[in-house]
Amino acid sequence: KYGAHLFHTYYDRVWEYIQRFSAWTPYEHEVIGLVNGKHVPIPVNIHTVNTLFDQNIQNSDEMDVWLDKEQVKYPNGPQNSEEMAMSRVGKRLYELIFHPYTIKQWDKEPKDLGPEVTARIPVRNNYDGRYFADPHQALPSKGYTAIFEKMLDNPLISVHLNTDFFEVRPTLNCGKLYYTGPVDRYFADTGLKKLEYRSLDFERRVVKNVKHFQPKGVVNHPAASDNFTRIVEYKHFLDQTSDHTI
Repeated sequence: KYGAHLFHTYYDRVWEYIQRFSAWTPYEHEVIGLVNGKHVPIPVNIHTVNTLFDQNIQNSDEMDVWLDKEQVKYPNGPQNSEEMAMSRVGKRLYELIFHPYTIKQWDKEPKDLGPEVTARIPVRNNYDGRYFADPHQALPSKGYTAIFEKMLDNPLISVHLNTDFFEVRPTLNCGKLYYTGPVDRYFADTGLKKLEYRSLDFERRVVKNVKHFQPKGVVNHPAASDNFTRIVEYKHFLDQTSDHTI
């Protein structure tokens, strides 16, 4: 209902801890993009470059050479998301993937966003098609709701639904407080401006009598001509079987 959410962590202690609350199904997330009519891996890797630019790159050393020729050099370092992307993948990949997709996501030109926005997207110099590189990647076998139900099933934990945090805040006596609501509302009394937010519209479609609608669970559509960002096909997750797909 809310998109694809994949658990991944670098930390053994985190992985060991969550075993207490669920059985887990190994799953390494792969995302592809539909670019110029071709499905290519995202993050960018050797396959992406070979497919889009008719190259024959064979290894990491050759990929490093190709990237170095493409990358735009900024003497003072990238100052915004446009410069950050072009410093990492060059102008051609930036214009094909990063520029249109960033506008869709943020409704802003990349040059008007901080460099950290596009810096978070990895660029690979190998054939690794995984979206994450963490050693622990999996999906909860019975879903995320079951995990939190088990986490909260403790006599020392009270759950209050439909409760405004700011109304009960004066009555709370906590050693540590973890607030997960809108951060600008939390700091509203300091006079800081309200943050800008982007919402998403989810459209559910059932495609009947087909094994899969697309090659992977998530296919990004960076092209400006597509008026959506991605298609998520849940049937790819947890090896589900059905006559139809969503």
